[in-house]
Amino acid sequence: MGWVRLDDNFADHPKVIALSDSAFRLYIEGLCYANRQLTDGFIPSAVYTKLSREDDAQFLIEAGLWEEVDKGYHIRSYDEYQPTREKVESKRAEARERLKRYREKQGNATETQKKRHPQPNPTQPNPNSLDIDISNEVEVYESATPIPLPRVKSALDSVTRISDKLADARTQGINAWNLSRLVEEEWDSLHAKNEIGACIALTAWYVAELQSRNLTSAEISRIGQMTKRFGRIALLAIDEAASKDLDDLVSYAFRIAQRMYADRKA
Repeated sequence: MGWVRLDDNFADHPKVIALSDSAFRLYIEGLCYANRQLTDGFIPSAVYTKLSREDDAQFLIEAGLWEEVDKGYHIRSYDEYQPTREKVESKRAEARERLKRYREKQGNATETQKKRHPQPNPTQPNPNSLDIDISNEVEVYESATPIPLPRVKSALDSVTRISDKLADARTQGINAWNLSRLVEEEWDSLHAKNEIGACIALTAWYVAELQSRNLTSAEISRIGQMTKRFGRIALLAIDEAASKDLDDLVSYAFRIAQRMYADRKA
């Protein structure tokens, strides 16, 4: 998903303020089209006829926002504010290379983990029980660099999707993303399928990603218990706890989750 860049004073600009509603809408839709299709500001005539039922192109030309060119129109000064095709493709190539190196590093770490800890044969835990031993459902983190991937396949697929979205965001020039929101979406999808073990594995990865610290199997087991009991609230609690410098993140997050859960029930 790309983003169009607009100054927050855009609507008050002398060239814009006199536009009709339909011409204003056309200009924004034209920006979105050019950004999405990487045309460097070019709007083909065929696309223009689909975007506007009025003769709004002439209004934009007279306002100095568009110019007529062969086979269509061009948004003036487009590359001063919007990323060009060359720049976007260059960033995407760099992001793909970074993601490739990241996956190779993660893959090597996972192989090392498998040698140290034979692959378990997990069974689906009972979501109605809070006393079940779930330590074999999730990865045991021994090294914070790199962060090992989950062994549960559906959780691994979720992490891959999250990584892909983050990489794609960076190609669009976005340096920050709401990681907790991405994790919540994947967690909800897994929970809807009753894949509780995968939910626990994804949450454990999330904590390691936030803290980049060593986690013991006992800590991960407690994280699993927390996500089974509190669901999405646990993710929000972990997010809050991870923003602090804590020696015992899990206990602190558990207390936050309990308080949030009680507040919601009330």
